[in-house]
Amino acid sequence: MAVNKVIQHTATNSIEWGEISRCNDPIAAIVVIGTTVFSNIGGSYVDFFGGRSTNYEKNMQEMYMRGTETLKQRAKIIRADAIIGAM
Repeated sequence: MAVNKVIQHTATNSIEWGEISRCNDPIAAIVVIGTTVFSNIGGSYVDFFGGRSTNYEKNMQEMYMRGTETLKQRAKIIRADAIIGAM
């Protein structure tokens, strides 16, 4: 198994760059990131007054990146070439 193999991923149910020749069992990734009490208080003010909470946006981006990397690692273990229908 190639260690540095690039795993392609798409949120659709098909791929443009090739043909699906084999389907594996589903894989999943669960990522949990905690926030501090100060982030929660700041987020509450943003909810009340309106606007964007950059702390929560950063946390959501971090969770997305960790989840994507976890899926790619699990796909490599089962020798998959792509992750389809994820994200």
